[in-house]
Amino acid sequence: MTKLSLITEHSFKEGVTSLELVDLTNNGKANIVLSTMNGDIRVFEWTKGKKPRLKEIAKTSDLPPVAAMDVGDVLGNGIPDFVVAGLDNQLRLLVFMDNELTVKSIIPIGAIPTSLVVANVLDDKSAEVIVSTTDQALRCYGWFDVVLDKLAHKVVDHPVLSMRRLSIENVPYSRFVFGDETGYLFVYQYADDRLHEVWKTKVGKEVFHIATGNIAGGRYDEIVCVSDQRTITLFRVEQQALDRVLTIKAPAPVTAVRMGRILQDTPAGQILLSLLDSTILLLGFNGIELIELASLKTASKSAESLVAFGDITGDARNEIVQAIGNKIFLLRIDDED
Repeated sequence: MTKLSLITEHSFKEGVTSLELVDLTNNGKANIVLSTMNGDIRVFEWTKGKKPRLKEIAKTSDLPPVAAMDVGDVLGNGIPDFVVAGLDNQLRLLVFMDNELTVKSIIPIGAIPTSLVVANVLDDKSAEVIVSTTDQALRCYGWFDVVLDKLAHKVVDHPVLSMRRLSIENVPYSRFVFGDETGYLFVYQYADDRLHEVWKTKVGKEVFHIATGNIAGGRYDEIVCVSDQRTITLFRVEQQALDRVLTIKAPAPVTAVRMGRILQDTPAGQILLSLLDSTILLLGFNGIELIELASLKTASKSAESLVAFGDITGDARNEIVQAIGNKIFLLRIDDED
């Protein structure tokens, strides 16, 4: 049996608008990186002691509200960078160096951003940035010496609501996945200075959220998409095509989804959901069906929420972070006999 338990919670003056967990200091612990409605990007580290707490180690303020954020090694120096798309129609690259978070590059993108993803779509050591906007455009940028430069521009039929990278074992580049308001799921890749559609399939109504990660041990990542707020569909890549594995209904509307090796002592990965009623739901995949492993309701009121997982405490086991309004909740994952 698996159990979720609350470690601690932390409140902010402003509501949290995006959430990521990434090891910035190379000490084996994931840092909590979040943006707030005030335009702040803040980095926290878990500190041990008689009263374990979150310590803020970096902050940048007075940015426009963040519409989307993702993490990846854009500069190609082995250090994670942050890309934020703001409601001022601009894309910012933020770097973490010498315990400071600074804006490295700013470029206009012409319209309000709807989502973005950082992925190695080229066979090189630096990641590229794909951003979608309300004018139904996909723009792909790469880092060249001192600036993000546009590599490709493609107009799609509808604005993109959610994007994630799609990794392939032993392949040096990634594809990326996105959904739109008409309920289609797309897989794209960059080649020959263009963005190309690889696969397309109808899922249902609006595709609100997408997650990718290897949960079955195959060569490709699996894909989970949430349509019509509650419909969860699992896809895998089979014989160079998208194969619909299963579809289930969530007990409440889904506001965030992640997937991957959340439990270290299992051969397969898991799917992590945050629901509108503030419940965290952890699902396991046995090759045939999704099984509920654990759940925990963190707040008494329903609200939009974000979720992420990573080893925050440095104990070689993942923890879960959920953001609801102006609060974040840290959860421990325990195995019960």
